[in-house]
Amino acid sequence: MSTNKNAYEIRADILNQAQGLVMSRYDKDFQLWESSVLRHPESGQVISIKDAPTFPSNDEILKTADELYSFVDTK
Repeated sequence: MSTNKNAYEIRADILNQAQGLVMSRYDKDFQLWESSVLRHPESGQVISIKDAPTFPSNDEILKTADELYSFVDTK
């Protein structure tokens, strides 16, 4: 049995999906960066954090949510 969601529930679902997408992209980018970063040969410490991906901001998540919501909002 399917239930209809109200507008608030739909927006909450889309926000959760947007957060998941943005975080998945960040995790992938971070793993790629971490595997290719220059490390100290003896300690294994990262030598430089240059070109490291930045943690997603709320604005990034909201922008992605707006992009997803525009599909739902289109008539």
